[in-house]
Amino acid sequence: MNKKTTSKAAGFGIASVWFGSHCGGGFATGTLAANYYVKYGAWALFMPLIALAIMVVVVVIQWEVCRSNKVYNYRSFGDVLYRPQQKIWSTVFEIMFVVDVIMALAIVCSSAGNLIMGFLPVPYIVAVALFVILIVLLTMFGTKFLMRIGTVLSVVLIACLTITSVASLSVNTENFHHVVSTWETGGFGFGKALWSAILYASFQCACLATTHSLTEELPDRKSVIWAGIFGFLLNGTMMLLTAYMLLSYYPNCIGSNLPVFEILTTKFNSPFLLAAYSLALFLALVTTAITCSSALTARAEVLTARWIKNITTNRFICNLVVMIVGFCVAQFGLLAILNKGYSFIGYICIPLVILPTLIIGPRRIRKEETLEK
Repeated sequence: MNKKTTSKAAGFGIASVWFGSHCGGGFATGTLAANYYVKYGAWALFMPLIALAIMVVVVVIQWEVCRSNKVYNYRSFGDVLYRPQQKIWSTVFEIMFVVDVIMALAIVCSSAGNLIMGFLPVPYIVAVALFVILIVLLTMFGTKFLMRIGTVLSVVLIACLTITSVASLSVNTENFHHVVSTWETGGFGFGKALWSAILYASFQCACLATTHSLTEELPDRKSVIWAGIFGFLLNGTMMLLTAYMLLSYYPNCIGSNLPVFEILTTKFNSPFLLAAYSLALFLALVTTAITCSSALTARAEVLTARWIKNITTNRFICNLVVMIVGFCVAQFGLLAILNKGYSFIGYICIPLVILPTLIIGPRRIRKEETLEK
């Protein structure tokens, strides 16, 4: 395998894992797309791409900072980015990131438990336990395995989401054309729609650090660039497809907790589509849980390595603890508070993550190259 192929393969691998992390329960259910894009009507035609463009630029810089400095967890990345004030700002960044990921895992555990209960006659606690065991087993074998399994899961996930989105859009194209041709926006102007897209990109940027542990598999800068390209194509295609599908049911889909599920159950009587969507949702939850838990595990196993020498055992225990914490948070039933938490993180992430990455990040890359020379 030549270097060019290796760079592309590595880039596609980490892009697939990022897509899986991004395409969590909120994405697959359509809740985030409805609240941050489709709520603003016809502006949803292109606002997802603006948000994604911000995310891609930020994540590519972060990946290259990690790769060139050989730092493979979010805390080490923060130490590089925020120096010489890393003791303060890297700690703040770590607290924000941990809270954000635990919230994501709480939502994932809760959603997965309810989904599994719909197919297996087991209590909720057993359903969540089965999901936790699956995630722990998938994440205990390291970054190479995660990138392989992430690629496979993402391909199946994309196929399932494409089938359900295209089918849903095809039966209601008239409303889509009406919304676009009349430029129906629900009274919202360009500024509010743009700010919503920026806010979405911002709180998603808080989750980008979940992929830092995978940058160890990126051999060169070309692989980082390919990862950004593939990430834009994967995420952009599905973001637009989901937004356009929901836009064809605008404004009725606004305010629903599970807009895609409601569309499939009320507009269709197809067991195949419902099965395809259920599989897509489950894979979205799995890929998000894998990426989020492995990111916290990569940090935790460094701290516990002095007591647990075997790396596989260490990783298993750390990952199990991370998932249990997420499950415990889910028991409070604070999904509304968690959603508000995402908005809060979106606000603070602009000065704490996006601006430092864009302004300071490139200088960290150049300094590392100078040291290598």
